[in-house]
Amino acid sequence: GLTPLDHPALKAVAGAMSRAFDGAEVRYTREGGSGPAADLQDVLEAPVLFLGISVPSDGWHAPNEKVELDLLMKGVETTAHLWGDLPVALRAAER
Repeated sequence: GLTPLDHPALKAVAGAMSRAFDGAEVRYTREGGSGPAADLQDVLEAPVLFLGISVPSDGWHAPNEKVELDLLMKGVETTAHLWGDLPVALRAAER
């Protein structure tokens, strides 16, 4: 299933990503929820959240796959923000 765009966990991801990318608007691609992630969502009844920080020219899963280090570091920064923001967002949603 799809994680609703208004889910508190997804809002936390978007907020963390926007902070890491200097207030940039976060765009949703609505992809990546297949395979084991989709099964985990069903079994755990938890949202599937993917944090995409690469670009198409990175050649995902190709023999010449690469990563842009500046984007990788923004992903690390986003993750650092997210670990602080996610519990706050989920607790607030419980109230």
